[in-house]
Amino acid sequence: DALQTLLDPSARVQARVTLPEGLRLDETIKTLARGTDLPVKDFEAALKDAEGLGLPDYAKGNPEGFLYPATYEVPPDADAESVLEQLFTAYATAADDTGVERTPRDPEEIVIIASLVEAEARLDGDFGKVARVVYNRLEAGMPLQFDSTVNYALNADKEIVTYEDLGEDSPYNTYQNTGLPPAPINSPGAKAMDAAVNPPDGDWLYFVTVDPEKGTTKFTSDYQEFLRFKDELKSNQ
Repeated sequence: DALQTLLDPSARVQARVTLPEGLRLDETIKTLARGTDLPVKDFEAALKDAEGLGLPDYAKGNPEGFLYPATYEVPPDADAESVLEQLFTAYATAADDTGVERTPRDPEEIVIIASLVEAEARLDGDFGKVARVVYNRLEAGMPLQFDSTVNYALNADKEIVTYEDLGEDSPYNTYQNTGLPPAPINSPGAKAMDAAVNPPDGDWLYFVTVDPEKGTTKFTSDYQEFLRFKDELKSNQ
């Protein structure tokens, strides 16, 4: 009986770790550490050789955005390096499935856009529209003006950023800088990656989540209508 138990894969003591979409790098490492009982410092040390563990070259050595969100089964003898290899392998599979590396854009830019979509979109039907807003604003030379990028610059999770926050001196502040931030701001999932690769057609330039509780978001190409959406949000707060 003991031998049969040892040979039964289901009897192995292993950890199951779930990484939700949209976690920042520091949040991902802390979640992995809690789920595996491996020290945070082990993951930090392992990430110094992230490319050797499977981080793609186009990430330029920065693992932010490439620790793929999913549920992982971690064997009892796993170390930080092997756990991270699982995450990078899962990213490679998702990138291949969604076509991240098969677009005219630099794949890193696709992942950056996907991370913005992950941070900003609330409902499944909005992911593609948010991606289209990003592309339309980039093409028009408009700053993206996403609160999520300001939160990343502040290492915060504020529901409402202040005017003082909008002045944060950071390349991630898309109120102060045009173009994309220099790197992803979180780890996007497959829906966000697919939206960044295959956004729907549309002329939207603005969007407002008018009902934060329900996640209802409205999109428009008209600035005056955008202001009306902002007023609607205020009435729902």
